[in-house]
Amino acid sequence: MKRYIFFVMAFCMAAIFFISNFAFALPSGPKLFKEYYCIDCHTLGHQGGTVGPDLSYVGKTKSFSWIKAQILNPDSHFILGEKKEINGKIYLTRMPGFAKTIPSSVVNKLAGYIKSFPYKRANLAYKKPPKGLLLFRADNCVACHRINGVGGTVGPNLSHIGKTKSLSWIETQIVAPSVHFTYGIPATINGHTYLVIMPELKNIPASQLNTIARYLESLK
Repeated sequence: MKRYIFFVMAFCMAAIFFISNFAFALPSGPKLFKEYYCIDCHTLGHQGGTVGPDLSYVGKTKSFSWIKAQILNPDSHFILGEKKEINGKIYLTRMPGFAKTIPSSVVNKLAGYIKSFPYKRANLAYKKPPKGLLLFRADNCVACHRINGVGGTVGPNLSHIGKTKSLSWIETQIVAPSVHFTYGIPATINGHTYLVIMPELKNIPASQLNTIARYLESLK
Protein backbone atom coordinates (compact mmCIF):
# COMPACT_ATOMS: atom_id res chain seq x y z
CA MET A 1 0.00 0.00 0.00
CA LYS A 2 2.81 2.38 0.93
CA ARG A 3 4.56 1.61 -2.35
CA TYR A 4 1.34 2.38 -4.20
CA ILE A 5 0.84 5.73 -2.41
CA PHE A 6 4.47 6.63 -3.07
CA PHE A 7 4.05 5.80 -6.75
CA VAL A 8 0.89 7.92 -7.03
CA MET A 9 2.53 10.87 -5.28
CA ALA A 10 5.63 10.63 -7.48
CA PHE A 11 3.47 10.45 -10.59
CA CYS A 12 1.43 13.52 -9.53
CA MET A 13 4.54 15.55 -8.74
CA ALA A 14 6.06 14.64 -12.09
CA ALA A 15 2.83 15.55 -13.88
CA ILE A 16 2.64 18.91 -12.10
CA PHE A 17 6.26 19.65 -12.99
CA PHE A 18 5.71 18.73 -16.63
CA ILE A 19 2.48 20.71 -16.98
CA SER A 20 3.85 23.81 -15.26
CA ASN A 21 6.98 23.84 -17.40
CA PHE A 22 5.00 23.20 -20.55
CA ALA A 23 2.62 26.04 -19.69
CA PHE A 24 5.49 28.47 -19.20
CA ALA A 25 6.89 27.41 -22.57
CA LEU A 26 3.66 28.20 -24.40
CA PRO A 27 3.77 31.29 -26.64
CA SER A 28 2.17 34.23 -24.83
CA GLY A 29 0.40 35.44 -27.96
CA PRO A 30 -2.54 37.28 -26.37
CA LYS A 31 -0.27 39.09 -23.92
CA LEU A 32 2.21 40.12 -26.61
CA PHE A 33 -0.59 41.24 -28.93
CA LYS A 34 -1.64 43.71 -26.22
CA GLU A 35 1.79 44.65 -24.86
CA TYR A 36 3.12 45.55 -28.30
CA TYR A 37 -0.01 47.59 -29.05
CA CYS A 38 -1.15 45.50 -32.04
CA ILE A 39 -4.61 45.55 -30.48
CA ASP A 40 -4.73 49.36 -30.73
CA CYS A 41 -4.98 49.17 -34.52
CA HIS A 42 -6.21 45.65 -35.25
CA THR A 43 -9.14 43.53 -34.12
CA LEU A 44 -8.40 39.92 -33.30
CA GLY A 45 -11.44 37.96 -32.25
CA HIS A 46 -14.04 40.41 -31.02
CA GLN A 47 -12.13 43.40 -29.65
CA GLY A 48 -9.47 45.80 -30.83
CA GLY A 49 -8.89 48.84 -33.01
CA THR A 50 -10.17 49.53 -36.49
CA VAL A 51 -7.30 51.63 -37.85
CA GLY A 52 -6.01 48.52 -39.63
CA PRO A 53 -7.65 45.36 -40.98
CA ASP A 54 -9.34 42.75 -38.79
CA LEU A 55 -6.80 39.95 -38.30
CA SER A 56 -9.22 37.29 -37.09
CA TYR A 57 -9.10 35.37 -40.36
CA VAL A 58 -5.68 36.36 -41.72
CA GLY A 59 -4.24 32.98 -40.72
CA LYS A 60 -6.54 31.30 -43.22
CA THR A 61 -5.14 33.14 -46.22
CA LYS A 62 -1.63 34.23 -45.25
CA SER A 63 1.42 32.17 -44.37
CA PHE A 64 3.51 32.50 -41.23
CA SER A 65 6.35 34.05 -43.26
CA TRP A 66 3.95 36.60 -44.83
CA ILE A 67 2.62 37.66 -41.43
CA LYS A 68 6.15 37.90 -40.04
CA ALA A 69 7.27 40.02 -42.99
CA GLN A 70 4.22 42.28 -42.50
CA ILE A 71 5.28 42.96 -38.92
CA LEU A 72 8.92 43.58 -39.73
CA ASN A 73 8.69 45.33 -43.10
CA PRO A 74 5.11 46.06 -44.20
CA ASP A 75 6.40 48.02 -47.20
CA SER A 76 7.26 44.64 -48.73
CA HIS A 77 3.50 44.15 -49.19
CA PHE A 78 1.96 47.63 -49.25
CA ILE A 79 3.05 51.13 -50.25
CA LEU A 80 3.07 53.56 -47.32
CA GLY A 81 0.50 56.33 -47.69
CA GLU A 82 -1.62 54.58 -50.31
CA LYS A 83 -5.18 53.35 -49.80
CA LYS A 84 -5.76 49.62 -49.98
CA GLU A 85 -8.97 47.57 -50.06
CA ILE A 86 -8.81 44.61 -47.69
CA ASN A 87 -11.80 42.35 -47.03
CA GLY A 88 -14.17 44.90 -48.60
CA LYS A 89 -12.92 47.88 -46.56
CA ILE A 90 -10.57 50.71 -47.50
CA TYR A 91 -7.56 51.36 -45.26
CA LEU A 92 -4.83 53.97 -45.47
CA THR A 93 -1.52 52.15 -45.39
CA ARG A 94 0.43 53.62 -42.47
CA MET A 95 1.76 50.67 -40.51
CA PRO A 96 5.38 51.23 -39.47
CA GLY A 97 7.99 48.50 -39.75
CA PHE A 98 9.15 46.98 -36.47
CA ALA A 99 12.36 45.32 -37.66
CA LYS A 100 14.45 47.51 -35.36
CA THR A 101 12.09 47.83 -32.41
CA ILE A 102 10.66 44.37 -31.71
CA PRO A 103 12.91 41.36 -30.89
CA SER A 104 12.83 38.54 -33.43
CA SER A 105 11.63 36.09 -30.77
CA VAL A 106 8.61 38.30 -30.10
CA VAL A 107 7.91 38.67 -33.83
CA ASN A 108 7.92 34.88 -34.21
CA LYS A 109 5.46 34.47 -31.33
CA LEU A 110 3.17 37.20 -32.64
CA ALA A 111 3.19 35.81 -36.17
CA GLY A 112 2.52 32.29 -34.91
CA TYR A 113 -0.31 33.49 -32.70
CA ILE A 114 -1.98 35.49 -35.48
CA LYS A 115 -1.53 32.59 -37.91
CA SER A 116 -3.16 30.06 -35.60
CA PHE A 117 -5.81 32.30 -34.04
CA PRO A 118 -9.26 30.66 -34.02
CA TYR A 119 -12.01 33.22 -34.49
CA LYS A 120 -14.20 31.90 -31.67
CA ARG A 121 -11.49 32.18 -29.04
CA ALA A 122 -12.52 34.08 -25.90
CA ASN A 123 -12.40 37.85 -26.12
CA LEU A 124 -9.14 39.58 -25.37
CA ALA A 125 -9.31 42.02 -22.51
CA TYR A 126 -8.91 45.40 -24.17
CA LYS A 127 -8.23 48.70 -22.53
CA LYS A 128 -7.95 51.68 -24.82
CA PRO A 129 -4.53 53.30 -24.40
CA PRO A 130 -4.16 56.94 -23.29
CA LYS A 131 -4.56 59.53 -26.03
CA GLY A 132 -1.08 60.82 -25.25
CA LEU A 133 0.41 57.42 -26.02
CA LEU A 134 -1.53 57.19 -29.28
CA LEU A 135 -0.20 60.62 -30.34
CA PHE A 136 3.29 59.62 -29.22
CA ARG A 137 3.12 56.74 -31.68
CA ALA A 138 1.31 58.64 -34.42
CA ASP A 139 4.02 61.34 -34.39
CA ASN A 140 6.63 58.57 -34.66
CA CYS A 141 8.30 59.45 -31.34
CA VAL A 142 8.36 55.68 -30.80
CA ALA A 143 10.95 55.36 -33.57
CA CYS A 144 13.59 56.88 -31.27
CA HIS A 145 12.25 56.46 -27.75
CA ARG A 146 11.16 53.40 -25.82
CA ILE A 147 8.29 53.17 -23.34
CA ASN A 148 7.77 49.97 -21.37
CA GLY A 149 9.91 47.89 -23.71
CA VAL A 150 8.43 49.14 -26.98
CA GLY A 151 10.19 51.62 -29.24
CA GLY A 152 13.59 52.64 -30.51
CA THR A 153 16.86 53.16 -28.68
CA VAL A 154 18.23 56.14 -30.63
CA GLY A 155 17.08 58.38 -27.77
CA PRO A 156 16.60 57.87 -24.03
CA ASN A 157 14.12 55.43 -22.55
CA LEU A 158 11.09 57.46 -21.41
CA SER A 159 9.35 54.80 -19.32
CA HIS A 160 9.88 56.75 -16.08
CA ILE A 161 10.56 60.28 -17.29
CA GLY A 162 7.82 61.70 -15.07
CA LYS A 163 9.86 60.82 -11.99
CA THR A 164 12.54 63.38 -12.77
CA LYS A 165 11.11 65.85 -15.30
CA SER A 166 8.28 68.37 -15.00
CA LEU A 167 5.51 69.00 -17.49
CA SER A 168 7.07 72.28 -18.61
CA TRP A 169 10.48 70.64 -19.08
CA ILE A 170 8.97 67.92 -21.27
CA GLU A 171 7.01 70.43 -23.38
CA THR A 172 10.17 72.48 -23.91
CA GLN A 173 12.12 69.35 -24.84
CA ILE A 174 9.60 68.55 -27.56
CA VAL A 175 9.44 71.97 -29.19
CA ALA A 176 12.92 73.33 -28.40
CA PRO A 177 15.33 70.60 -27.27
CA SER A 178 18.28 72.96 -27.82
CA VAL A 179 17.28 74.67 -24.57
CA HIS A 180 18.40 71.54 -22.71
CA PHE A 181 20.96 69.92 -25.02
CA THR A 182 23.39 71.00 -27.73
CA TYR A 183 22.56 69.50 -31.11
CA GLY A 184 25.23 67.12 -32.42
CA ILE A 185 26.96 66.77 -29.05
CA PRO A 186 26.76 63.48 -27.10
CA ALA A 187 24.86 63.63 -23.81
CA THR A 188 24.87 61.06 -21.01
CA ILE A 189 21.38 60.31 -19.66
CA ASN A 190 20.64 57.62 -17.07
CA GLY A 191 24.06 56.08 -17.60
CA HIS A 192 23.76 55.89 -21.40
CA THR A 193 25.36 58.21 -23.93
CA TYR A 194 23.26 59.48 -26.85
CA LEU A 195 24.07 61.70 -29.79
CA VAL A 196 21.73 64.70 -29.56
CA ILE A 197 19.81 64.70 -32.84
CA MET A 198 16.25 65.39 -31.75
CA PRO A 199 14.59 67.90 -34.09
CA GLU A 200 12.57 70.88 -32.90
CA LEU A 201 8.84 70.24 -33.30
CA LYS A 202 7.72 73.85 -33.23
CA ASN A 203 4.76 73.23 -35.56
CA ILE A 204 3.05 70.71 -33.30
CA PRO A 205 -0.43 71.97 -32.25
CA ALA A 206 -0.56 73.24 -28.66
CA SER A 207 -3.29 70.79 -27.62
CA GLN A 208 -1.36 67.86 -29.08
CA LEU A 209 1.84 68.99 -27.41
CA ASN A 210 0.13 69.25 -24.05
CA THR A 211 -1.53 65.84 -24.39
CA ILE A 212 1.75 64.10 -25.19
CA ALA A 213 3.65 65.98 -22.49
CA ARG A 214 1.03 65.21 -19.84
CA TYR A 215 1.15 61.53 -20.75
CA LEU A 216 4.94 61.47 -20.48
CA GLU A 217 4.82 63.39 -17.21
CA SER A 218 2.50 60.69 -15.83
CA LEU A 219 5.10 57.97 -16.37
CA LYS A 220 6.60 57.53 -12.93
